[in-house]
Amino acid sequence: MNTSYVSLSRPSALMLGVLLLVTLALAACGGPTSESWAGLATDSQASAIYVANGKHVVALNPSSGAVLWEYKNGDAAFYAQPAIADGVIYVGDYSGRLHAINRDGTVLWRYTPGKQAILGPLEITPKDRVIGSVAVDSDKVYFGLGSRNVVAVSRQSGAEVWTFRTGHGVWSRPLYLPEDPSDDRTGPVVYVVSLDHHLYALNAETGKELWRRNVGGAAPGTPVYDAERQVLYVGTFASELVAVSLKDGAIVDRFEADGWLWGSPAFDVDSGVLYFGDLSGALYAVRLGADGTFVQVWKQPLAEDGIRATPILTDGLVIVASKDHHLYAVNKEDGALSWDKDVKGEVLADLVFVPGADDDAPDLVITSTMNKDRLVVALNAETGEEAWTYSD
Repeated sequence: MNTSYVSLSRPSALMLGVLLLVTLALAACGGPTSESWAGLATDSQASAIYVANGKHVVALNPSSGAVLWEYKNGDAAFYAQPAIADGVIYVGDYSGRLHAINRDGTVLWRYTPGKQAILGPLEITPKDRVIGSVAVDSDKVYFGLGSRNVVAVSRQSGAEVWTFRTGHGVWSRPLYLPEDPSDDRTGPVVYVVSLDHHLYALNAETGKELWRRNVGGAAPGTPVYDAERQVLYVGTFASELVAVSLKDGAIVDRFEADGWLWGSPAFDVDSGVLYFGDLSGALYAVRLGADGTFVQVWKQPLAEDGIRATPILTDGLVIVASKDHHLYAVNKEDGALSWDKDVKGEVLADLVFVPGADDDAPDLVITSTMNKDRLVVALNAETGEEAWTYSD
């Protein structure tokens, strides 16, 4: 794979970027399976924490971390973030397959990409990887492949519906938006960003391209939808947050950060503020102003190493995690530090928020780490106090 990206502004951020790219590039190109970070997710009722890591997917009790069930499938290696819809867990593996798992841990179906054979067991189709999470509508599941392409399969059977070819890998979850009679979109649309520097708008039913836009850099994070302003926000390895018009893909504005942007921004719909970290360790709060240009609300040089994961927003806090082993909680209004916690492992995956089950139970923020003895760590979201850990 030939890739060239802009340099980062700090050596530590550069090292993180190189490490992440090498790890995923090997996987995406069909090289040997490498260790990666565990993918975490929860359902809308926060009834379980789903952890995709290595040879299995496990469901954990969100209050205690106790194992509820475990799912394995042959030699499958799981690291992608699961997605949950109507009680079904969808998760990709490092062989390009997609697994649909019932809420009790039994398999519903598995999608396996087709192979082109040239002679007996010899194949010309290389193994691929599902690195990101999936998007789900009423009848289809959409996901990207690590080397290139977006695939749509049936929710009922896992049968392939369509494939759209991109110029490079898709490492993020596609964004599905249903038909909206109030705008100019014709039917439901799937928006996908790729390492080929493009944002694609695809007809969700057919996979046909509606438009594409070069955003100026490889884009590894899921686009974020701003319904009021009818724009999408995309972070890139060109160290920019880009606002793109939903109507025609026109660039509305660009915000320049200090380092690469890997995770998606967290969007506070009420205030219109976007919160995101970069691989230099800085945390930002910005909004799109009335004139269509970005306005910086505040910037906090927070972490000693890169911030890859998408932040979590609570009523008053922004919670982020870093490769420096720490979770940080800062005030939404001014970025002032509220608490920080050493979780004793590098954090690269997105966080999960679990509201307290009752008035006596605290809200929890849950993270995975690169420390197998502390693979999953749950913290009190208000204080940072540790609630439980899970080791793999």
